[in-house]
Amino acid sequence: MSELKLVEAAKAGDVERIETLIASGADMEQSDDYGWTALNWAAGKGYTLIVQKLLDAGADIAHVGLDKRTAYRIALAAARVDSATLLQQAQQDKGIGLDDEGQSYCKAYPLEALRKFPAWQEYQAGLDEGTVVYLHQDFSVTLSMWRHENLVFDRRTPEWEAFCKQELAFSVPTELALAAVFAANRPADPHRAAL
Repeated sequence: MSELKLVEAAKAGDVERIETLIASGADMEQSDDYGWTALNWAAGKGYTLIVQKLLDAGADIAHVGLDKRTAYRIALAAARVDSATLLQQAQQDKGIGLDDEGQSYCKAYPLEALRKFPAWQEYQAGLDEGTVVYLHQDFSVTLSMWRHENLVFDRRTPEWEAFCKQELAFSVPTELALAAVFAANRPADPHRAAL
């Protein structure tokens, strides 16, 4: 018999087996060769009911495997939005930070939209109205989707931030919002059992 019964049950999405193993006092922190526990596997597979049961039974929400990711990060990477949301809330409830990695974000706009800002002064000459530029999360504007490359505008003021937010409807989406969009557009997996 395998020593990783809880991990195997989580991988299989077997709720009844998980309940039985928890009731019998199974080691919540048993981990496989990847260093993943049952909570890590349930998070990655999107088995939200199992995630909840494991959390209720005291699974270590901060555990990381060899890949150095928490269950929250695993669920997020797999766009398992319901599980990620549950894990995010559990981490917040325990006062555990979400280890945000500061991912870069930018959004493309036609230059003419940004030129409506009264104090607009661009560093590049000869750009026409239809030029596509990128507004970054630090409110700089470039010709490239890479921040600080081919800079067009970089005068961050409260007025500029307000213009971006109000006139351009610019905001940096949360990781969960991005994962939700991805999940909504992902083709259905016919092999995935609903829990």
